[in-house]
Amino acid sequence: MIDKLDLRAPSFATLRPLVRQYVRVVNHDEYSVRLRPNAYYSNRCDLRPLGIDAMLFLNAKFQSEHNHKLELLDTGKKTYSEFVEIAEAVFDLDPDSLGTMRIDLTADVADVSVSWCKQHTRIRFKRSNDEHGKLEYGQFGKAQVETLRAGKGDSLFRIYNKTEELKMQFRRMCRKQNRDAEPLDFEKEFGYSPDATITRFERQCRGRSIPGVLDTFARLPNAADYNPFDVVEFVQSGNAGLPSIDQCDSPSEYFTGLGLQAKCKEMGMQQFRPWLNKATKGNAARTMQRYGKFFPDGKAPGLTSADLYELYRESIKRQLSA
Repeated sequence: MIDKLDLRAPSFATLRPLVRQYVRVVNHDEYSVRLRPNAYYSNRCDLRPLGIDAMLFLNAKFQSEHNHKLELLDTGKKTYSEFVEIAEAVFDLDPDSLGTMRIDLTADVADVSVSWCKQHTRIRFKRSNDEHGKLEYGQFGKAQVETLRAGKGDSLFRIYNKTEELKMQFRRMCRKQNRDAEPLDFEKEFGYSPDATITRFERQCRGRSIPGVLDTFARLPNAADYNPFDVVEFVQSGNAGLPSIDQCDSPSEYFTGLGLQAKCKEMGMQQFRPWLNKATKGNAARTMQRYGKFFPDGKAPGLTSADLYELYRESIKRQLSA
């Protein structure tokens, strides 16, 4: 699905009367408090008091065109028709003429953990591994949500524990809820149990990394045919556990395989693969083929690149068709 969407409007774009009146700057606190300075834009305005679920950024400081930016909020919960409604409520122009400044494309995978992804996921980059290829394991938020990150600048990949992230969100919702209201239910709010294992794969594109097929609002319907995860692959053996010494050609093969598996577990597949390629003088692929049975899938079901794309495609079709 499209989980985040920022749109570019030309500086000459006319705001709708309601928005124009709301953001008008006059020498009166009632108006001026609605605008806040921003590092990259002259003003930033929260449009939610108008019933428009978006943030508006006016007049880019470091662009000769001084374009505006419209940041849609809670994009993952919205449909394509709601995208259109928001854009039309802010600007008096055809939404199809708006450019894409940032787009985050996601797919949710059930019953596959972030730790499993660390051991089995590899992201292929055209550039050097040192520049773009580290799939770094980390945690974010006070709840220490597991996450893997790869890439930098305009193109980023994230793999993180979606259930834990939603638990953080649910706790905030409960704190803000009126005491007299009915208690919130996690499953009703988000569609699955708080005990479910849901891992989110996310591709963030902005600036020059935005694919040409999605570079304008008019081209968003192309998202279903674009594969944001075409460089993601999963290294799997098809076995649930490690082989025994009797299943190997020699004790040497067995102990070498165990050593490689331990090194991969320590480093993660993304960093292990280039390390192995250097250690074997360019023979990583051949070595992985020989010792592939030492990289078991564990209890997680098999996950392929095709499976990931299909999950993404199904979610984006539902979002765009509504």
